[in-house]
Amino acid sequence: MRYNGKLRAKSEVSTYSPVIAPETEERLHILLNALDCMDARAARDLEILNRSGAEEDLKEFVRQGIISRHQERRLPLQEAAEELRAQFQAALPDDDD
Repeated sequence: MRYNGKLRAKSEVSTYSPVIAPETEERLHILLNALDCMDARAARDLEILNRSGAEEDLKEFVRQGIISRHQERRLPLQEAAEELRAQFQAALPDDDD
C-alpha cells in the first residue's frame, strides 16, 4: 500500500519554497506506509480470528495478543511519524501576517 496523501496544499506549493527536506518528507511517507501496512495486517488477523470456529474465550485471549503485539510494534513508528509531522508543522510559514 502506498500513502498518497499530500503534505501541502497546492496553494502552499506554488506560494512558498519547500519547507521540509525531500528526505524528511520521503521518510514520513515511508513511516506512514509502514503504519498503514501494520494496521491492515492486524485488521486482517483479527478478521481471520473472528471468522474462526474457536471458542469465544480462546478468541478473546488471541485477540488481546494480536492487539498487544500490534500496539507494541506500532508505537516506535508512530512516535517517529509524529516527530516528523511536528517538524513539518513547525517549518510551515505562519498565516498571521
